[in-house]
Amino acid sequence: MRKALLGAVSVTAIFVSMPVAAQETAPSETADATEQADSTDGDIIVTGVRQSLERAAEVKRTAVQVVDSIVATDIGKLPDPTVAAALQRVPGIQVQNDRNNELSTVRIRGLTDILTTVNGREVATTTGRGFDLQDVPAEALARIDAFKSQTADQIEGGVAGTLDLRLNRPFSFRDPTLVLTARQNYATIADASNPQFGILAAGKTETSIGEFGALVNVTYSEAQNIRSVTNLGERRSSSGTPLNTPGYLVPQVLRNMPDVGDITRFQANAALQWQATPELQFYVDGLYTYFRSTTGFAGFNPQPFTNNSRMSEVTASDYCFDARVNSGGTNPTLVNNADGTVGIQPFTVQRLCEIKSARFDNVVINQNSSSEDITQKNKMVAGGALFEQDRLKLTVDAAYQTSRSFLQNFNAEVGQRVPTVFVEFNDNDGPSFTIDPSIPLSSTNLSLRNSINQNYTLGEGNLLQARADGEYEVGGILPKIKAGLRYAKREARFQEVRQTNTVQSIGFGNIGTPTEANARLISSLPLSPDFLGVIGVAPRLNGGSAFLGVNPAYLRSERGRNELRALFNLPLRQPDFDPTKEFNADETTYAGYVEGSYEIPLGSLTLDGVIGTRIIRTDRTISGFERTGKTFTPIVAKRSDTDILPSATARLKFGESFQTRFTYSRSMRRPDFASLNPSESLTLVGNVFLLNNGTRGNPDLRPQKSDSFDATAEYYFPSGYIAVTGYYRSIKDRVVNSNTQETIDGLNFLISSPRNVGSVDLKGIEVSAQYFFDFLPGALSGFGVQGAFTLADSTIKGDDPLAGNPLVGVSKYNYTAGLLYDKKGLSARLIYTFRSKYINADNTGGVALRPFDPDRVNEAYVPVFLSYVRPAGRLDFSVGYDVTEALRLDIGGTNILRNKTSTYWGDERVVFQLNGDETVYSIGARVKF
Repeated sequence: MRKALLGAVSVTAIFVSMPVAAQETAPSETADATEQADSTDGDIIVTGVRQSLERAAEVKRTAVQVVDSIVATDIGKLPDPTVAAALQRVPGIQVQNDRNNELSTVRIRGLTDILTTVNGREVATTTGRGFDLQDVPAEALARIDAFKSQTADQIEGGVAGTLDLRLNRPFSFRDPTLVLTARQNYATIADASNPQFGILAAGKTETSIGEFGALVNVTYSEAQNIRSVTNLGERRSSSGTPLNTPGYLVPQVLRNMPDVGDITRFQANAALQWQATPELQFYVDGLYTYFRSTTGFAGFNPQPFTNNSRMSEVTASDYCFDARVNSGGTNPTLVNNADGTVGIQPFTVQRLCEIKSARFDNVVINQNSSSEDITQKNKMVAGGALFEQDRLKLTVDAAYQTSRSFLQNFNAEVGQRVPTVFVEFNDNDGPSFTIDPSIPLSSTNLSLRNSINQNYTLGEGNLLQARADGEYEVGGILPKIKAGLRYAKREARFQEVRQTNTVQSIGFGNIGTPTEANARLISSLPLSPDFLGVIGVAPRLNGGSAFLGVNPAYLRSERGRNELRALFNLPLRQPDFDPTKEFNADETTYAGYVEGSYEIPLGSLTLDGVIGTRIIRTDRTISGFERTGKTFTPIVAKRSDTDILPSATARLKFGESFQTRFTYSRSMRRPDFASLNPSESLTLVGNVFLLNNGTRGNPDLRPQKSDSFDATAEYYFPSGYIAVTGYYRSIKDRVVNSNTQETIDGLNFLISSPRNVGSVDLKGIEVSAQYFFDFLPGALSGFGVQGAFTLADSTIKGDDPLAGNPLVGVSKYNYTAGLLYDKKGLSARLIYTFRSKYINADNTGGVALRPFDPDRVNEAYVPVFLSYVRPAGRLDFSVGYDVTEALRLDIGGTNILRNKTSTYWGDERVVFQLNGDETVYSIGARVKF
């Protein structure tokens, strides 16, 4: 690793003597692409933490509505490695780790319903409403604007808010500019050193027909990643076969499932600008993103309820409760009676206790792996024109985007029966496992068990959008009137097949239920030697132990897949897509708005703002198929909606330092296409301890609508600012997903389906501040502080089963505290971000046992059952130094305290899952010509 890190720096050291040329001027103050196009001056390219924060504060101060911004500290250098990581510093924004061990799932004030734009143009990933921020590397961006309130001229679609990702443009640079970046990132859990590179070239020239500018920006990165995962599955009663030991809550599966794989990112964007006359400018933009992840799980999973298993040496917790238990030892489900009423499965009431530790003898351990391979591509071509003369300003802008995502997941399950496993259920917020150390790496007793699974998913989407905006300066107390039209057409197609073939199909057809007798010893099967391999490290197994399983590289190769397909008598190709898992969507929107600004002098004060209305017409068709026996019948759902979204802002300025503002806006969010899909899709699961699953869309879902109110008090001074914001949102027709168990054709399925809940209230306070100690002498004057605190209080209302609970994913408290330094070429940050507990998922429809209301013991109801993520924080740092005007070196680290994500069910002592979040250290260099 050391040689690789030094090499990344030494490659660029030869350019130390080259001069710096690029500079920019003030930023535009709107999110619209057409507004950005006229930024012939562009944004100042800052160097250092302080200038970056000062520019972000200036954007916040001069914006029409409530907005927070992140400005790059240098060309190609946002202050954090990913977009989500940078956004976690913004007041009111929360993020969480995903299975690639990167921060993602951005929430604005607890909500994920975010509209994402690039240079003011809407972008979407395949068939969804949102955009995967992982697709755009942070180093490609010049700035991020997080809009928390809406004005009429902004594109609709973000109940939570809007994120505008700003790319550089050639007219933003005064002189020809070439920037090279190189970075080496070391991931501690993966024990891997990963490269990252970037190049940006920009320039402009005067000709006889006007000024031309061109820019090209390319970034590339690789990352090996491991996210350690231990999981205690849904609890069931130990009283039944095979354990026959009454009184305990035992997980159906005990999982060690690290997510292991590689990530490759490539991004290229280009822009051309032509200032034909002083009044007229034309521009063209292009963006291409490529993202590939091979991150799949690798499991070493004891199954306590396999036949002939036993438990002993049980130490019980003092957390006990009465549970309703069906004949299978799990939570009873609702039953649709023949007379149309709803009943509940027969059950008994048992007193059950959580376990501190226990020994499980003669159990089967599954050592399966998933060869997940996702390739995601986005392409956008856009262009437009800007005309500005005297008091008139006209813009036209059009863009076409395509998005494609292809997922291949080929899974094979192997395992073995072992003499004994000792389990501690809560060892520092996660389970730990002790087993004979010779077992995890031994292949002697490994058998092919349960099934192989072929899962393929193809999502494709395109978006054509065009808009025309006009602006006229009237003067007086009504200085400006704006109006505009927008047309957008989205087409999306989703195709999927999820095929499970159990081990019974080897030689005599795919029938029956997997049993111990059907397991096939791997040494007896015609499989290549590379079928097995060391597939991961189980972090809580014997203190951290590697283990054997099905080699993911084998499963990703067509040779390996066809070898298994032949063994299972399957066609030697990808299975055909399942028509019941397909949908096609066609949606057209027409929008128009009128917005007027006002400015009223009130003595030494000034009152200004905007008032406007946006009207949107949406026409949508969703089509799919439903199955009747072996026949597929087309099913179509159509819907049209007209929405009116008023908005108003008022800002009272007390000179240049202090201002207050009040904003009101109505926003809306259309349901995802997958949620609207009228088809029912069912998937069989080969493991008898896991439920079959399915989805059922709801074409009658209504768009979510939010009435939002914000009030702020902001004070700006030469060394920083302090701002306080109070907000309230009333959200109607909030869409939530819930699971219910249903019996279909004699089989039990866990069906996920979306619904509208009546209403949700979301209110809170945001406080943010930054300050540099200019009054201190000498080098000490470079120190500064930065902080933010958010209170988010959400409540689901009405008679929904979740009524009275907060929204899933919303932490009530979130804060950031940072120490800064910027002086004489040295810039540094040390930032701690904390998030309080939040609901991770609604598990009400699952099989896990849970407490019930004793007054309703005989009623046909399923008690709400939620899982939570424990409070946690992250500490990050970065240090950069300008060696010369041309060369800057920096080092950094993320999650240096090695925070873990811990999830629990019900009582805080009941462990569900523990994830090891990655810690990354980096060293890099940036050279500017």
